[in-house]
Amino acid sequence: MGTLLLAEGIPLARCFEEVCVTEPDRIKTIHQEYIGAGARVIETNSFGGNAVRLERFGLEGRVGEINRAAAQIALKTARGKDVYVAGSVGPLGISGDEAATRGINREDCFREQVTALLEGGAQMIFFETFSDFEEMEIALRARKEIEEGLTICSFACGPEGQISSGMPLVDIFKKLRNLNAQIVGVNCINNPDGTAQLLQRMPAEFLLSAYPNAGYPEDQEGRLVYHTEPEDFAQSAREMVAEGVRLVGGGCGTNPKHIAAIAAAIGNLTARSR
Repeated sequence: MGTLLLAEGIPLARCFEEVCVTEPDRIKTIHQEYIGAGARVIETNSFGGNAVRLERFGLEGRVGEINRAAAQIALKTARGKDVYVAGSVGPLGISGDEAATRGINREDCFREQVTALLEGGAQMIFFETFSDFEEMEIALRARKEIEEGLTICSFACGPEGQISSGMPLVDIFKKLRNLNAQIVGVNCINNPDGTAQLLQRMPAEFLLSAYPNAGYPEDQEGRLVYHTEPEDFAQSAREMVAEGVRLVGGGCGTNPKHIAAIAAAIGNLTARSR
């Protein structure tokens, strides 16, 4: 979503989530492009739609409005198609210590956003790009207090298999499984090959998702450029499915061409029994 908004000229300094309210047709068009490319799951434009991140734009009082709009746009675009809507929820962007210092209740922040996404029609919740297990645990607990619906828990994890705190990904997945998270996975940071190699180390009992970036970015005149071509991305997607990954998508730098290549490459595959 962010890649396409930037490509269309939305400034990096603008609140992407507010576009759901100010220019809903722009978001609808992006959803249509991804559905047309073969996406079976689309994500709401709500990654930074929590009160902490929205406060930077003076929008902390509009969490409900923005997230309901994000979900409603996606749901209307997917209606009548074999496509599911995932409510995108990112981390708060502050540490636990900072939250305590500022008197921020992190569980309340996640509860507010998730509630609005579900009210807007999101059929599952996608916690993505988390790098702190405690924060994911808080977010998952808030989600379960609302309802026991489908939840994807995805971490930004380096190629060495550890999150920034040093906690091994395999230990994280085991803990999340004990907390009844249905799908666990990784997104961001790694390129497709790195993601495939990372997931080879995961035990067979996990239901996995994988949303790699389109390579590692290079700064070209102030713009981040990603170099993984759709065909190469699709080949890595086949390898991920061979390792048992059930949900494959694209992170930073990907666009509908990458998704179309993935859909063509894995559409008729059967995931290996893990």
